[in-house]
Amino acid sequence: MKLILAGGAVVTREHPTRGTEVVIVHRKRYDDWSLPKGKTRGGESIPAATVREVWEETGVKIRLGNPLDTIRYQTPKGDKRVDYWCGTVLDTVRRAPDSEVDVVAWLPLRAAMSRLTYAHDHFLLNQFREQPPTTPLLIVRHGKAMDRRDWSKNDSLRPLVTRGRRQAKLLVPMLGAFGVSALISSTSTRCVTTLAPYAEEHGLPIDRYSKLSEEEGSGDGRGVRKVVAAIRDRALGTGQPLAICIHRPVLPHILDALGVVPMDLVTGEFVVAHLTASGEVHGIERHRPDA
Repeated sequence: MKLILAGGAVVTREHPTRGTEVVIVHRKRYDDWSLPKGKTRGGESIPAATVREVWEETGVKIRLGNPLDTIRYQTPKGDKRVDYWCGTVLDTVRRAPDSEVDVVAWLPLRAAMSRLTYAHDHFLLNQFREQPPTTPLLIVRHGKAMDRRDWSKNDSLRPLVTRGRRQAKLLVPMLGAFGVSALISSTSTRCVTTLAPYAEEHGLPIDRYSKLSEEEGSGDGRGVRKVVAAIRDRALGTGQPLAICIHRPVLPHILDALGVVPMDLVTGEFVVAHLTASGEVHGIERHRPDA
């Protein structure tokens, strides 16, 4: 029996008279009410699948916020794992009923709790109510680059190899799932190139900091922490989810600046730090492209 991967979200909005409302769906096939969710498709990442499935089931475009619990249960086709997030609304359109979802309803939290069919959805809704507002700050390790031994020019110009370029392309929907709208990179080619496909897709500039490069940043923790503090303040000031592409030797300084426990990232992998209004990290998650 295979493991079925899926993602879902608790998506809310503020109504002028009814307060906080959550979107839930009625599935005609099962005659149940649930939070929107769905399975991954052909190598799709769970964050990207979550955003797509919420859109397809509700007509609501979201970005992902704080991670919630993972729910596991058995189905006739195998063990199913559903990762959940808080969802921030970016846009909505009216959705016509179909054979999968015939009713989409925005309900106040208490009414939604009464309507939802499954106990795990009740639990997730209660968990959502305990989450503070946050802004995602993504720290991306550059894609796989050419080996140093095979490169005779300036190391900062060392390019991505085929796998690294594939990782960069696969990062596009993954970064998009968190609504990244600002990009920062070290000045090194391998970092800039990792973010380039996303920048091109969304028409975004890539701001470059030499202090985040391996040459300058690996031995200057104080300088890196100062840059990261400014980047964190920028993200909190604008409310814009932001991605930074960096090198492994610089990563410890960045994590230290954010008060995050040390960790290592493989090429193309990224960590999402969910920042509260005070700049503290409320939640951490890690993802990497399947390349």
